[in-house]
Amino acid sequence: MQQQNFTLLYPPLQVRAGVLVVDGFGIALRVLDRGKLRVEDGIGRQRRSLTLDRAGCGLERLVLIGHAGYVTLEALAWLRAIGAALVQIGRDGEVLAHSVPYGYDGHPIRRAQALAVTNGLDLSIARELIAGKLEGQRRILARLGADLREFDKLRASLASADSIERVRVIEANAAALYFPAWRDVRIRFRDRDLARIPARWLRCDSRASVLTGAPRAATSPINALRNYLFACLESEARLALLAQGCDPTMGVLHADQRNRDSLALDAMEPIRGDVDAFLLDLLEDREFTARDFGELPNGICRIAAPLTHELALTLPRWRECLRPMAARLAQTFRESLVNKGVPPRTLAAKSGSKRRSVPAPERSPLLATPRKASQPQPYATRAWRAPTVEAPPARPTACAMCGEPVLKRRRRHCEACMPKARREHGLRAIEAARMALAAQTAAGHDPRRSAEVNRARGEAIAEAHQRNRRWAREHAGQRDEAWFKREVAPKLDAFSLKEIAKATGLTLAACSRFRSGAKVPHPRHWEALLALLEAGN
Repeated sequence: MQQQNFTLLYPPLQVRAGVLVVDGFGIALRVLDRGKLRVEDGIGRQRRSLTLDRAGCGLERLVLIGHAGYVTLEALAWLRAIGAALVQIGRDGEVLAHSVPYGYDGHPIRRAQALAVTNGLDLSIARELIAGKLEGQRRILARLGADLREFDKLRASLASADSIERVRVIEANAAALYFPAWRDVRIRFRDRDLARIPARWLRCDSRASVLTGAPRAATSPINALRNYLFACLESEARLALLAQGCDPTMGVLHADQRNRDSLALDAMEPIRGDVDAFLLDLLEDREFTARDFGELPNGICRIAAPLTHELALTLPRWRECLRPMAARLAQTFRESLVNKGVPPRTLAAKSGSKRRSVPAPERSPLLATPRKASQPQPYATRAWRAPTVEAPPARPTACAMCGEPVLKRRRRHCEACMPKARREHGLRAIEAARMALAAQTAAGHDPRRSAEVNRARGEAIAEAHQRNRRWAREHAGQRDEAWFKREVAPKLDAFSLKEIAKATGLTLAACSRFRSGAKVPHPRHWEALLALLEAGN
């Protein structure tokens, strides 16, 4: 039973979407004799391990969740050599550490950051950041059906804000209108788990915790999910700013405080609406269990595995959102030095001078200062390099959404659009199922209340159990689940759910759990999966 629970909570270690999540106690990261990275974690005697090669591992983020374990110096150098970042997130959702160097050509940018409060650049940046944040909040309010008149008045007053304090007041007033609209948002738990959770977990009355009066130390699952996603966003913001040469601790809108990356929090502001939209989608589509959350003795709500692992896989999504924002901030600071401290695009004549205002030269927000050929390419901006082969490579398929090349076969979307494509496909399937169920219910044929359907379902489940027992009697001494997790499960990611379902005869939902490593299929299906892998090769 203990081994089964560990398998359900902690699927096999694997790199998914460039992210490897390591959890548990006794975490160990070390380099073997032949230059391979050995990753180990687990709880007690139940351990997981994974060995990664430098080339071809596809690792971009190694996320450590917890405090117990060790990382060797060789492992840090190994990650730096392949351009991967190490991110440590505490169990309370706080970002604890990163391993990425400062970007190149960063000294001029940091000088401009220090001068921003003296030349008016801080005000223009603050207005731009909060404008993006309010735009994202307005989309959420429109989605929740809230009244937008007062909120639009605050957005309009932002353009005339003449000080950082005024910008902060507008942001606070907007938050006072924004978060009460979330009071009608509910989180769904399974019916059998409702008696095991506090009643206050089903809704979110306030953004602030009842214990601290601040967003930290969340006491509801919705706020705990939001805090954890914001921690992931903060880690990516810090990495993106360091890659551009900015100092993440020297903020513009957020005041400088000890142990806080103020500029990283500034860069997060326009992206917070995207995080809330993702959270709202998650609450609408997912039914949670009591095992997804835990309550500490002081009442703080914590997210448990494997939900923490699933949310950590959103790091590539926030990375793509933050990369243009970090580049925009770096370019703004760089242009302020070129213009001798005057904010970009607002070069006004000095008081009493007859010279007219001259706009700053138009430059792309994503345009950075060219690097010398001898300088290595900064982290998080490296381009994908096609493998060197003798014959010219075949022309890749274009993505159905953005038109970019699709590098993986059997894919219609690129890696950046794949999460959105899967989500849209899932939403269409859910909507179609709801419409079909509503039509059947309106016609008086609700399958959920049909004794015949329930009897047929019970017979199918009993027949499946009989087949499993019959197979176990006929195939004694077959390979164990550890072999399947090590040899078969990581290779299923190259196949679609339809292909796996066609080979095994199981449902798409079951095949999704098998492919993600959350569940191991019965051994009688292993032969069909092995045949699928051989056909794919």
